[in-house]
Amino acid sequence: MLIALLTTLALATGNAAAFELSCFYADKTDEGAFGHAEQCAREDGGGIVFNPEILRRMQFGADGLAPAAVAGWRWVRPDGRSVSVITYDNGPDEFEEGLARGRRPEGMAYYDKQLDLALATSYAWAEPFSGGLAAVCSHCVSVQDGEHSVMVGGDWGAIDRKGVLALPLRPDAASLRSDLEAARKRR
Repeated sequence: MLIALLTTLALATGNAAAFELSCFYADKTDEGAFGHAEQCAREDGGGIVFNPEILRRMQFGADGLAPAAVAGWRWVRPDGRSVSVITYDNGPDEFEEGLARGRRPEGMAYYDKQLDLALATSYAWAEPFSGGLAAVCSHCVSVQDGEHSVMVGGDWGAIDRKGVLALPLRPDAASLRSDLEAARKRR
């Protein structure tokens, strides 16, 4: 009985201990510099719930989004909704043609600036859209190359914004790059 009462009281008072994950986030009280916070967020049903106190301190951009790192990079809305995106150049994947990339168990995905799933793919890797097309690969693997990693092997092709193959899969990534540039110029 006492445990139930204490648990109810802790939840009702917004117990910071309920947020067991730490994070890095753009802090508006420090001109958008990245700050570290303990008790920043918690996992809930496969998603992340941010501590309302930390959420109020986040620096949101003109697009209404703030970057935060909790078990990987995420884009966060003021209402706390967030989506996990891939790490690109030591930060969250940037939006290209209105879409950022993330991983799902089934493959790569693209999210819009409302953080809605815009396109789910079955590909192991997908590059940002440029000129309405994005290079994709199936069965490729990530290999460390100094500070960064590169995708090697597999079959490479290009998709349009609907996820339809615009350039067929092939084992030669170099020829895809050449064909992809030509296809972008024709659009």
